[in-house]
Amino acid sequence: MKKVFLLAVALMISVMAHAQFSVQVGYQMSSLRTEIGGLNATQYYNGVMAVVDYNIPLVGPLAVAPGLGLSGSFTNKYDVKYREFGLIAPIDLNLCLTDRRDFRVSLFAGPTLYYGLFCKDVSVNPHYDYYKSDNKRFEMFLGGGLWCDIREVFRVKIGYKFGLLNSSKVAGIVEKNNSLTLAIGYIF
Repeated sequence: MKKVFLLAVALMISVMAHAQFSVQVGYQMSSLRTEIGGLNATQYYNGVMAVVDYNIPLVGPLAVAPGLGLSGSFTNKYDVKYREFGLIAPIDLNLCLTDRRDFRVSLFAGPTLYYGLFCKDVSVNPHYDYYKSDNKRFEMFLGGGLWCDIREVFRVKIGYKFGLLNSSKVAGIVEKNNSLTLAIGYIF
């Protein structure tokens, strides 16, 4: 039993030696598609995101990168001052396409879990939180994209996420969020 435990610890240490820790910040453009009785409308929001992730090699060019971060969306159109912020937890499975030290390209795909902290329209009522009556706090996205590592120090990442769940609590209304993200990061 001791040998199995020591072997497991040694395996974990060797995997950790090859793992990469990174911090990324970026821009996101979110779209909220609303369907009410056959009518569709789409609203667009600008936003920011910051993610810390840990890229762990699996087999060959495959790796998994679980992360944790913050996401925020906002708009100031037509006297509407909408603000939404939440925690995000992406779990990206990635495939390294080129394995050169100076320039590495990888494809990634996977789910992202979202938990809303607050969602307010401060132009109407700064104390009204949509999560308490209209919107669900938890959402799940499925997305993918491409990232490029430059000299094993900087990362440029572009991706798109599709909302899988209805974010509205109101009967007869279906709302789904999608987002396009562009981030730059530093790899430790």
